[in-house]
Amino acid sequence: MLLAFALAACTTEDPDTGDSGDTSGDSGPTITAPPLVINEVLAKNDAYNTDNAGEYDDWLELYNPSDTILQLDGFYLTDTESEPTLYQFPAGKGIQGQGYLVVWCDKQVEQETADELHATFKLGAKGDFVFLSYSEDNQVVTADSVRWDSDQTADLAAARVPDGSKNWVNQPPTYDESNGG
Repeated sequence: MLLAFALAACTTEDPDTGDSGDTSGDSGPTITAPPLVINEVLAKNDAYNTDNAGEYDDWLELYNPSDTILQLDGFYLTDTESEPTLYQFPAGKGIQGQGYLVVWCDKQVEQETADELHATFKLGAKGDFVFLSYSEDNQVVTADSVRWDSDQTADLAAARVPDGSKNWVNQPPTYDESNGG
């Protein structure tokens, strides 16, 4: 079953006003989204892989398409649009150039370690969305987002193929690895 996605990559639209964030006609700041995307989502993990506690929890994968390390200080994840800073990445966490980072979406932040991240929310297998945002000039700006509107098949991930592209497919998960293409 193919999932329906509504993607908003590198958008700065204000959900309250509908302002696109285009500052070309005014003296406001120019927002430049960092090269980071949500690359894969497994919202129904029944038997694919487990976290360090041995649990089959949902997860998402981020991808840094640039050639340099990207520090995640000031980056956030959420599945609640009205709370864009629901989960903040730990200070000092980064992603290597052309690298991946998996975040378990299980509401079990007490399990977080230096090697395993656990978000403060769970993913909805029957439809949900995830926003990746960052702080710039005292604003929280959406860097990327993904939405699925239908049931996700167990142990079948929604993935960008090739990595970082706008093309989403359903395929077996590729946890912390290239999605192919």
